[in-house]
Amino acid sequence: MEIIKVETKEQLKALNDCSAMTWEGLIEEDFGAALDMCGAEGAKGYVTKGKVMNEICHLTGSNAYPDDLTIFSIDKYKGLAIMVGARWMDDILSSNADREGYYPFKE
Repeated sequence: MEIIKVETKEQLKALNDCSAMTWEGLIEEDFGAALDMCGAEGAKGYVTKGKVMNEICHLTGSNAYPDDLTIFSIDKYKGLAIMVGARWMDDILSSNADREGYYPFKE
């Protein structure tokens, strides 16, 4: 199981661009199960901490994630995200951007 730590805007943009299947608050013990159940062949897991998401997306106040919250994403997925309690990363980022008025990936 390959798990990659997301620390840059470029990494987050890649997850946005592929509409990665994403869980906000998934615990580390469930990463393997999520990959096994939802990952397509060759899928990788990505962990973004709330602090990183807050910094990149300029999230503040009630829109900000707890710094230590784990946001887990899968780049190549199978099945429907809603059936496993996940959302698409681009949906999450778009909703955050709408609330904050800051769009991190608009040029």
